[in-house]
Amino acid sequence: MMKFEWSPRQVFAGFALIAFALLAEAMVLQHLKGQAPCPLCVLQRAAFLLVALIAVTAAIRQPRGSGAAAYFAVLALAALAGLGVAVRHVWVLYHPKFGCGIDVLEQFVNELPTAKLLPWLLHASGECTTPQEPILGLQVPEWSIIWFSLFLLAALFFAFRRLPAARAGAMR
Repeated sequence: MMKFEWSPRQVFAGFALIAFALLAEAMVLQHLKGQAPCPLCVLQRAAFLLVALIAVTAAIRQPRGSGAAAYFAVLALAALAGLGVAVRHVWVLYHPKFGCGIDVLEQFVNELPTAKLLPWLLHASGECTTPQEPILGLQVPEWSIIWFSLFLLAALFFAFRRLPAARAGAMR
């Protein structure tokens, strides 16, 4: 019986493809379905973009052992940051009187260089408390919680899976 082993490059490419697919869906929701992104949406997009860019960099560099574990750890941190923003967004959805609306957060997000560089992706123009049409029964930030959690768990799994191999190689 053959045992299939995923290379770190394949795993990083998978992370990047999923993150880019989620960003593509965000573009569809914004530009084809008219759902304007709020500041918290934009921060989640930025976290997905960060996950994708880290994963692409790692896939190109093809790290092994502790190098791969370090990239997975950084991916886990990016996913954790996105997860925090998504949790806050879901909380705001269920507590609308604490919305982020047109406030300091929107001004801050829209003044970032990334918003000026990629306005079609990272410019906030919507209200955080506006409920949108659910996708399979969940709001977009609820889906973000699921995806960021999966990224976080997978990154931690692969990071800790790579560390023993790196230690074994160092002991030889």
